[in-house]
Amino acid sequence: MTKAVRGARGGRTVRSRRAPRGGWAFPRTGAARWTTDRRWRHDLGTALLCAALLLMLALLIDGVRGSLDAPRAALWLGLAVLLHAALHPVRTGARPGELRTWGLIRRHTVRTDRLVSLTETGGLVPRLLLRDTSGHRLSCETAVLTANPLLWHRLDTDLRTSHRLGLLRTGAEVLERLEERVDREVLGEEAP
Repeated sequence: MTKAVRGARGGRTVRSRRAPRGGWAFPRTGAARWTTDRRWRHDLGTALLCAALLLMLALLIDGVRGSLDAPRAALWLGLAVLLHAALHPVRTGARPGELRTWGLIRRHTVRTDRLVSLTETGGLVPRLLLRDTSGHRLSCETAVLTANPLLWHRLDTDLRTSHRLGLLRTGAEVLERLEERVDREVLGEEAP
């Protein structure tokens, strides 16, 4: 949305742009373009489809049984909304000097050219934990980075800057392992 704002000099009209609300859109500040997770839209569509299928199936079964009424329909709608909230994917974006993740409720940002630690967690969904000099923390799935070489390149460039400046105290071995994993993924995709 734009609105006209009268300038202080000579009555010139200046257009200003408001930032989009919510965690869905990427900010348009600065000249650097965002590199984003290319699978995010597909994952969002899958989450919405699962929630819609649950709702339709529940309403259909209740309708066939003859037990569908307003409170039960509201219950099924609430369960479908909860399922979507649980399945909603986190959106990841990077630009020079910054990595950001958006969820349904929260947004996390770290300065990737000012990182002090980089650790990787194991488990069902391996994650990369990043912390910058300001104390900001961010958790990102390593699968997102290995599946998006452009996103990885932006992050890798800034990680090397942090390492060169002597800020990155822990995580050099994690950086090497991730680089090998990304190279394997990219070469695996390009092989016939």
